[in-house]
Amino acid sequence: MGTKNNFGIALFVLFVVFGSGCVNYTSVEDFSAGTNKFASSYNSVYSGSYDTCLSTAELRNVILELGETPSRSPLTQLQDDKAICAPYKATTEAFSESSLALVDFSKGLNLVASKNQFGSGDVTFVPSFSGINEDSLSEVPQLAGHGATIIGVNKWKDYFGSFFIQKSPQEMILETHPQLQDTLTLLGVLAQVYQVQLANYERNIKVLDTLIEDTQSTDAIKRAFVINRGRDQISRQDFLINYNQALEAVNVSYTKIYQRSELSSPKYNDPIFQQDMKEFMINISNLVQQSTLISN
Repeated sequence: MGTKNNFGIALFVLFVVFGSGCVNYTSVEDFSAGTNKFASSYNSVYSGSYDTCLSTAELRNVILELGETPSRSPLTQLQDDKAICAPYKATTEAFSESSLALVDFSKGLNLVASKNQFGSGDVTFVPSFSGINEDSLSEVPQLAGHGATIIGVNKWKDYFGSFFIQKSPQEMILETHPQLQDTLTLLGVLAQVYQVQLANYERNIKVLDTLIEDTQSTDAIKRAFVINRGRDQISRQDFLINYNQALEAVNVSYTKIYQRSELSSPKYNDPIFQQDMKEFMINISNLVQQSTLISN
């Protein structure tokens, strides 16, 4: 029996030694599977920063063409626009690598929980995270001042390189907290980068709309162009607002789980913790949905 959206786990009860108490293994596995799902959506999410930059450039070119004879050929202009927007391609790589780090985290936690439960078998942990190119992100103006966060995310590489399956789940949650926080922070910063692109996009739509109105143009194609771009901008903005709310919910629910792990005797079998874990998974599921919508 499974839940919707491929987010289900078989409904059986297993118990693992988790710190000083016992925890429903389904919750641990949900945590792992959910984080994996959360991460897997990111490859497509923020390629939108680059695409929106190009769309804004397209609007600027239309504005110029309405007011004066273009100084460049369309092909030359496109190449120039791609060069201007090129730094934002790095944000896609950053999201991809951040997602791989979260996938590795979920794999590691699942392996640690399994080892604590079954206590046998040699498991090889092969991380997928290869690190974020810090130099490429330095080209993105909006990321200035966030170098420490990016370095923090890159610490996953050393952690996974020396990962021991013999760790306890509590140890892993506590040890990875700084990296996980930096990863979620970076995702929030990249959302801000996307917001800047959407603001530029909206501003140029308004300029073009005003220009067409001032020239009293009755060209239906031009008018439809502006209307369609305006609707597109509104949809993207609404999705980004929902995404930011979902990301904040994940941060809040993760904080509860971490605070529980800070206790000398976490008692992961506590009903309150079980509810916190459930809420965490619901929030991740919602974030995955918003991630999918924002990439359309």
